[in-house]
Amino acid sequence: MVVADLRAPAATPALPATPVPEPSSVAFGGDRGRLDIAQRAVERIAEITARRHGAVVRRDAVLGRGLPKARAVIAGRRTRVEVQVAAAWGRPLSEIATEVRQAVTTDIERFTALGVDRVDVEITAVEITPATITQAGSHQDGPPPVPARSPVAGPVAAAIGVVGALILIVVGAVGVAEMLRSVGLLRGDVIRPSWFGWTDVLEPTSWLRPAGIAAVVIGLLLLVIAVKPRRRTHLAVQGPDTIVWIGAADAARLAAESATGLDSVTAASVAAKRRRLHATITTFGDAARVRDEVGTSIAERLRTVSPQPRVRIELRED
Repeated sequence: MVVADLRAPAATPALPATPVPEPSSVAFGGDRGRLDIAQRAVERIAEITARRHGAVVRRDAVLGRGLPKARAVIAGRRTRVEVQVAAAWGRPLSEIATEVRQAVTTDIERFTALGVDRVDVEITAVEITPATITQAGSHQDGPPPVPARSPVAGPVAAAIGVVGALILIVVGAVGVAEMLRSVGLLRGDVIRPSWFGWTDVLEPTSWLRPAGIAAVVIGLLLLVIAVKPRRRTHLAVQGPDTIVWIGAADAARLAAESATGLDSVTAASVAAKRRRLHATITTFGDAARVRDEVGTSIAERLRTVSPQPRVRIELRED
């Protein structure tokens, strides 16, 4: 006799659903959990690696992201990276791009275990840094260093421009008020006749010529002020590879320091006025000898300063 087993078969346990990684990340399974590597993490590794290169210049951006800047695309366990950098002047760009590409590839593979299919390096700018200027000056066959721009005083025309702008604002406000009065939106007189009552005795021929001449003179004066070169406010100290700018007060301190340590000099003070130095020396020694030694010491101390300031030495007996 055959007996059929009518019991329902045991239910097969359902397997847990495997989460599908997002397009911007990659997941690695393991015995104790999973690791998600986001697209932004790969981009940050590329940016930090490029920034650490000696020939890459960091540039901050007012809006958005500065340089270096990277963009990564992850597909499975492979990635492709695009890097934008600003390079320092002085080296071939192809060498910089090759070194950045190799460094980015190595760090991404080492930190993420992702395979790097491609790294595109785009050099968007070349900048001159103090280090590259010093390096260029040390090579005879390299280009000369770029001179620094001389500090100058503020333009005289700026104050005149501010005053003229205020006058135009006042005149414009008066014109708007007169327009509102003419259409009936404002009552009363904007400019009282009593303010300019003295103009009633003037005839057109009496004031037109002086006003025209004054306007021409003022216009020419403003034109001269606008094109006049601004005066230099600092003195240049020429070094072997660099140029440093100092003020007249700094030159006076250097001169006083050089004169203080001389024989027979008990005190020294130097006052500066633009390109002139007035040295007051207190001494108990021979006046002619002290004057010569002080002048020689100050000239040697300010030898690298350009233009050379004029020095006036006043001796006082101690």
